[in-house]
Amino acid sequence: MDVLAGLIIGAHIATAHFGAAPDTRLQDRNPGAYARLAGGATFGAYRNSIGRSSVYAGWTWTHGAFSVTAGGVTGYEGRRIQPLLVPSVAAGPIRLTYLPNSRRGGPQGLHLSVETKL
Repeated sequence: MDVLAGLIIGAHIATAHFGAAPDTRLQDRNPGAYARLAGGATFGAYRNSIGRSSVYAGWTWTHGAFSVTAGGVTGYEGRRIQPLLVPSVAAGPIRLTYLPNSRRGGPQGLHLSVETKL
């Protein structure tokens, strides 16, 4: 069995933020990389919107163009590892991911990434 069969690799690009307080300074450019194994195991790293390095690991369930990833992510204020639950949709190599905020009234985002299946 080929370990790389079905592997998806991707690049994190940018995030459009909304719902943030007017004086909140968030970084829109969020470079990083990720991989998703054929079975769903997902992991990656990126520069987050508050200028810190983040790493994450979890599981992705996919149905057609739609996916949901659940896991944990580092690099944010509060707990050392934050819960991660994000839906996304793919159109060709482009993936758009909705980034909810776990705090009521906190900023949210729509994240752009590009990916390819090996």
